[in-house]
Amino acid sequence: MKKWVTEIRAVDPLTGKLKTYGGPYIEAATQEDAERFCQTHGLGYCRVVGQLVAEVDEFTGIRIDYDNLN
Repeated sequence: MKKWVTEIRAVDPLTGKLKTYGGPYIEAATQEDAERFCQTHGLGYCRVVGQLVAEVDEFTGIRIDYDNLN
């Protein structure tokens, strides 16, 4: 199953300015499925911005390639 990255735009309580924050990862087959998941599971404030293809652990430097896990 693919992972999708979301973002949340909200007002920073300290500065009062609108900022963009990273949201939860969503597991779904397509971007449309991820958007539908957000709408039907109380995450309508999240915007799906793209597929998560890899992460690098900042301490070990190990790369996790999500495209090649299966």
